[in-house]
Amino acid sequence: MEKEILGYITCHTCMSPKAIIQGSGKRKDYVYGRCECGPDNRTGKPAQLEMRGFKTLEEIQAEIEALNQPKPESKPEPQSEPTPVVNESQPDSQSKPIGTAACVGIGAVTGFVLGGMFKVLKVVV
Repeated sequence: MEKEILGYITCHTCMSPKAIIQGSGKRKDYVYGRCECGPDNRTGKPAQLEMRGFKTLEEIQAEIEALNQPKPESKPEPQSEPTPVVNESQPDSQSKPIGTAACVGIGAVTGFVLGGMFKVLKVVV
């Protein structure tokens, strides 16, 4: 049983038209999409708003063609004086997050050192 296609939207993953179909049964309040990627049956409000904004197949094919066109390169205008760059961070100067293994290692070393110190203090006292 083939369901009626309400319209189409652009699938930005596979760059093909995604057919929008009205759900049935307990999902009758929702629409879902189907394209080369497979079914898209998300029921969240943003996804439903996007899918309900369907258009005709011709409009979507024109939109996909426009997205696939190479963007014209703009030539930068020559500058008479170089502009100074102030407070621009260097890529290597940013701190990197510590991984879980590093945190566990630091905790183990800290525990070992403090445990040894407490043993020494307990024996001395």
